[in-house]
Amino acid sequence: MKTNKIKFTSVILTVISLFFALCTVSYADFSPADITTPHIVLMDAKSGSIIYEKAAHEQAYPASTTKIMTCILALESGKDLNETVDVGENIETSGSVMGFIRREELRFIDLIYGMMLVSGNDAAQAIAEHIAGSESAFAVMMNEKAAELGMNDTHFVKSNGLHDDNHYTTAYDMALLTKYAMQNEQFRRIVSAETYQVEPTNRDSDGYFLENTNKLLYRSPEAEESYLYSAATGVKTGSTPRAKRCLVASAEKNGEELILVLFEDEADDYRFSSAKQLFEWAFENTESINANELSLERTITRQVSNASFSDSQNGQLAININIDNAIIKTDRDTISAIKADPSLISVSIELNSEELTAPIYEGTELGVAKYSYNGSTLFTAPLTASRTVMDISNSTYTGPSGEGSIILEPLTQGTSGSGWLFWVLLIIFIIVLFIFMRMSADRKKRRRRRRRAYRYPSR
Repeated sequence: MKTNKIKFTSVILTVISLFFALCTVSYADFSPADITTPHIVLMDAKSGSIIYEKAAHEQAYPASTTKIMTCILALESGKDLNETVDVGENIETSGSVMGFIRREELRFIDLIYGMMLVSGNDAAQAIAEHIAGSESAFAVMMNEKAAELGMNDTHFVKSNGLHDDNHYTTAYDMALLTKYAMQNEQFRRIVSAETYQVEPTNRDSDGYFLENTNKLLYRSPEAEESYLYSAATGVKTGSTPRAKRCLVASAEKNGEELILVLFEDEADDYRFSSAKQLFEWAFENTESINANELSLERTITRQVSNASFSDSQNGQLAININIDNAIIKTDRDTISAIKADPSLISVSIELNSEELTAPIYEGTELGVAKYSYNGSTLFTAPLTASRTVMDISNSTYTGPSGEGSIILEPLTQGTSGSGWLFWVLLIIFIIVLFIFMRMSADRKKRRRRRRRAYRYPSR
């Protein structure tokens, strides 16, 4: 009997070992290129390194993943999350909704959960109007935040992501936004919640029971198949006929967190099964390296226009590339390749403006340097001014005799026409200076003639 138990235990252990071995083989054989989703970004949440991307910078419609921006703006608005909000008369009824009615009163935090869990378009609109007064005013805030985060290929029109041809983003930009938002602890709690109960309101005696549409986090009792993923930590689904099926997801394992963006999937559940595969592949097949180990360039030089005449370097500015804390996290083959030959990494400089114009002050952030390998972004690093460059209105000109100086001071701000007046005065100054120098030269010539006439009188 004891022998049979030992044999049975051995068989069970063998089966378990084979199971895990087969799982390992399946992910070892898996390639991200197998995923047919048109737009993909898989990013390391800490460093911002891109582990895998496909058509990451091509324009796409974000659908309800837009609500990630609406949510973080709501949390950063300074509004009391427990304050009561009257949703008013203008209720959005298109697409997925939380389901409240006109003049219903809900807590601000309830609207946020209703927007992020059941993807309530009505909740998103109510939040936008509560914060900014109107959807259009809130869209301005969205675009300002997008610019601040470096979402250079994004333009928002609606708080809820319902289709508009002028409402678009990219998979890369959405990953940047999510990386930022996931640093907010309240945001993390909301997007990781499986369900949420809204207490009774002035118009609904039962309240609302909300279930998360992210199938990596929550399985509805009616669901036939489970896509639950134990490492999942968030964040948002999206779907419209034009955007198709979208997913922004996050997962954490062994202290590492990843962000995944999938845009324009055809089938509803394909995005969830793909996400699980991509996450597991990345957790098993990626490696990290500090950018400092690769002897990358730390400065670039650019010309500053309108620099002071007295600038010691004639407007040439050394710009620091701050890579001290930059971590590259990507697949092991890429890490091995760039370790062997760091010159394989290319860098593109993206300044905040096409032309650097004085005054520029030491430490001012001027843009970013983007480091790439084989077309995929490894990491970005901020660019900062190494010194102060003053503008032309702070110039000092030494006179022709070398004695004294003329200081061109800034004109009083706010004077009507001060811009053109400065240039008129500057031109007059140059003309007077030229006449003065010419007259000085003429006087010297006359003196030389007199001396010559005195030495050699005519006979």
